[in-house]
Parts: sequence; C-alpha cells; structure tokens
Amino acid sequence: MKKYLFLTIVAVLGCMACNKADKFQYGKEIALITGTDASPVSKDQILADQVPISYNYSVSLTGPAAEDVKVHIQFDSLALVKYNQANKTSYVNVPRNVVLINDEYVTISKGNAASALTSVTMLDNSFIQEGVIYVIPLSVAYLENGGNTDILETSKSLFIKVGKTMESYSLDIPGTGVYSTFNLGSGKYNLGDAWTLELKAHPYNMKSRGADQLCRLACWNEDNGGQVLLRFNENGKPWKTLDIVAPNGRYVTGASGEGDSATGAFEPNAWYMISIVWNGADLSVYVNGEKDTPWQNTISGSQAFNLNRFEIGMSWGGYGGSQSYTGRMAEMRIWNVARSQSDIASTLCSVDPAAEGLLGYWKMNEGEGHVFHDATANGNDMDWDKSERQKDESNYTNTPEAGAAVSWVKDEKNKCAQ
Repeated sequence: MKKYLFLTIVAVLGCMACNKADKFQYGKEIALITGTDASPVSKDQILADQVPISYNYSVSLTGPAAEDVKVHIQFDSLALVKYNQANKTSYVNVPRNVVLINDEYVTISKGNAASALTSVTMLDNSFIQEGVIYVIPLSVAYLENGGNTDILETSKSLFIKVGKTMESYSLDIPGTGVYSTFNLGSGKYNLGDAWTLELKAHPYNMKSRGADQLCRLACWNEDNGGQVLLRFNENGKPWKTLDIVAPNGRYVTGASGEGDSATGAFEPNAWYMISIVWNGADLSVYVNGEKDTPWQNTISGSQAFNLNRFEIGMSWGGYGGSQSYTGRMAEMRIWNVARSQSDIASTLCSVDPAAEGLLGYWKMNEGEGHVFHDATANGNDMDWDKSERQKDESNYTNTPEAGAAVSWVKDEKNKCAQ
C-alpha cells in the first residue's frame, strides 16, 4: 500500500528578540496549525511584531516509513501564484530574502510517521503594509529513498500567514453632534445581485433596557428607496443584538435570543467588524469573521438598491438623542461582490484598496480634519462639513456643525493584529 506525504506545521514561535514575558497573539504563546486537509492556508496568523521570529514544522507520512525518507523543503513562490489564480485570492509572498529555512532537508526515520521538528525564521518585518495578506509558502519539493511513497499534491504546500499588530486613529463619536448623512451622488453605487457592506464599530456602552435602549449605528441608503440600516437593541428584539433592516426584510443577530451573554450579543468596549453579504439568494452576516446564526431572518426577494448616502447615527428630526450611539467607527467598505468568509476573516484590520470588487473604502483613520477619504482609486471622499440632516424628516439641510463635531482617537484599544 502506498503511503502519502504531507506537511504538518506546528507553529511553536520563538522570538529571538523576546523574553519569556512576551506573548503571541495576546496571550497565546503556541498556535497549532495542523495539516492541509481543509486548506493550504494556515488557519492562524503569525504575528511578527518582533523579529527574528521562528516557528517549527514537521513533515508527516500517512503511515510509518519502511526506510529513512529524506524530504526536500523549499520556499515556493510559484505554488502561491497558482493558488491565487485557482481561488481568486490575492495573497502576497513574504520576500524570499527575509526568510531562512533552517533545514532544507528533513528526514523521516525508518519506523516513524513524522520527522523531527525543524524551523523557518523570518528575519525582517519592515516590508509589511496595511491591507496586504502575506504568507510564507513552503512546499515539499522531492523525496529521496521514498520507496513506495508519493507526495500528496493537495497537501504538498502550506502557506503560513504572517502579519503584525497595527495601531491607527479611528473616528470618535462621544455624542450626537457628528450625526449626519452624506450624499455620495445620485446612483453612485448600484448594488444588484451580489454585494457586501462592512463597518467596524466599537460601542462605548449598550445603553439601558427600556424605551431608550435603541442605539442607531449607521445606515446606507438611497433617496426615497432602499436601505441597509444598522441599530442595536431595537425595541422588541433581544438585548444587545444588531437589527439589520435590508431593502426587503430584516435580520436580527443572535440565535439564542434574550440574555446578556446570548450567542450573537454585542458587548461594550470591544471592536466588531460587521460584514453583511448578499449573494443573490441569501443574506449572511459575519461578526469578526464568524458567521452569525440569526434570531430573526425575514429577508426575501431582491436586495438590490442604488446606494448614494451614508448616515452616522440618527439624523432625523429629534431622534438623535433618543437613539444615540456613542463609540468608535472605522473601516467602512462597499463591495459589488459577495465576499467569502475566509476573505472577510483575513481582512478584519484593513483591506487592499485595489481589491477586486471594492467600490468604496473609508478607513476613518485620518486623525485630523473632517474629511473621510476614500482609499480606492474612485476618490469619493466624504466631507462631513458638507453633510446633511433631515431636520423635519423630509428635506435635507446642510449641517457644517456636524463637521465641526468630528473627533479622532488613537490608543491601545485601536490595536489590530493584521
């Protein structure tokens, strides 16, 4: 019977510039990345905040070796190119000159099913840019003395994701002064059979139960037409859940329903990337890359709409105070594609402004002024000094005071492991 060989990466990080008090990924010192059966892309990310940094790996067989098997490991840029082409991804190789494969040959000894641990080391992190997903591509090149052993093609390569912790400004919303809506232009974004809307939020509190519990976060809409409205704690819905009003139907997060600790409940003082995906048939919601199971989902029919406005808070009449949201906001994105869960999960901190299907991208990390810049080549900046409110719930009135209320914050809470 033939035995097959595959890579098993056991990422036991050893930072040569660290001491024992240093932690990996906020307290996790060891990340176990096993096998390539589900995907050749590692599930966990290696944070290279300090370099050099090493992680260990071994090569395994599906059964004990009948004789010593010598395995050649190589840095395989072409393997990643092929993977990107086949899966429509845009991962980028870590530069070859910053990677040291400490043992290009490893041996699986007779009678064993795995080699001893060896390691690969990353020597530099200065090349890392926001929005880019980097990987170290390792492949089994060939065997010596393999006997009746084949390389399992689907598991011959493994791409180890590499990043570092980023810290940036975010929009600070301490009160209702910044509540307003910006007109991006008539028919600016025609969202049809497939789209994704994303917004990152950090609520300061979830208010109190009762009539004044509602926190209106934001809304994408078209004049006198469809909308995608986000609000926490809608009256009659479970506490700390997110109510999403779509062009046809609504969606409420959290399958567990009522309860402060229910599944799908949002908590204060934490960042949440909210991703709403319409694929032409179903609407899915992801929170920090995890797919939500809804408490309520009445979405049906077409969800197409011509998005031309973005609203922060509640800008209608006197509703601003009673439906107030206080917190932070960042990473607002508009896509004309239905993003996959893996793509969403790998871009919680930032995304490549040139990514396929990305129509608008406002990082909201300017740190000064009142203009939210569009990071894409489309250049649809939002000058909040020129935003508007529907003070009488019908006609829009320019509100330069909203621009004057824009403020920024940058501290430990804004750190994100990219």
